[in-house]
Amino acid sequence: MAAIQKLKSSAEACLSKKTDIPMSPLYNMAKVAKLESSEDLKYIQDAINYLTCKAMSKLTFTDDEKEFLKEIYEAFWWGGQYSGYKEAARLANNYVNGSGNTQANPFVLNPEVYRTSKIVIATMHAMKQFILDQKKINKPFSHIQCDSAQFRSKPYAKILTRMNYRTEGKMKSNGVLEAAQENQRLHKTDGHFYLKAISALLPDKSIKTIWRVESVYDFEPFEKHDYYTNIPLGSSNLKLPDGLSEYMTKIGVAKSFWYKAEWSEVWQAN
Repeated sequence: MAAIQKLKSSAEACLSKKTDIPMSPLYNMAKVAKLESSEDLKYIQDAINYLTCKAMSKLTFTDDEKEFLKEIYEAFWWGGQYSGYKEAARLANNYVNGSGNTQANPFVLNPEVYRTSKIVIATMHAMKQFILDQKKINKPFSHIQCDSAQFRSKPYAKILTRMNYRTEGKMKSNGVLEAAQENQRLHKTDGHFYLKAISALLPDKSIKTIWRVESVYDFEPFEKHDYYTNIPLGSSNLKLPDGLSEYMTKIGVAKSFWYKAEWSEVWQAN
């Protein structure tokens, strides 16, 4: 009885916030970005706030509400393409239009966004030193990830934790790599990630290494965290709760998925 009453109260709270659902959110978002339309910003934000309340209360979504959420993510694709955040745009589009890629068959990203990052370049250099150290003492070096405790104990790895997080990025204490604050392209793609090195000794004694970043594109539910994502629209920001994005997978609008970016390098083992 108490559970039914709680659900009823939640429903009444959401109904009090009920608002019209925009039928063309891309159009409204473009007006905010280009014309600084506060009216259109409020129109979209009110709809998101209303649907957030419904999601938190596990209420049923109408077809129009589901379509609105899907079109919000499709609008991110257009915005990302326009703003130079192509990787983030592709991830957002695959969230609502993809098949839910598995780890065995991940969604593939252009590796440039990672490969050109200063923290990635520095980590690659440190990991190659570690690979050489392992090779000299006949220890395994074929599969190494940057959060390896053995790797992180080395002086050349500790340097990564002291890099300038604003301009270069840095390694956090648990081994995760954090993109430079100024590198918005990488932050909007994946601001925190691990780098893997898959290496093999070639006949000429050089080493071929496949560098890989892989992760899952998903969001934390309301029950775990109160996170939200700021969507820049001109000088304004649209707030999209991560819990609402996660709830989209519960109502069949989106699918979480695995993705990866990888590149290879042949280098001298000396």
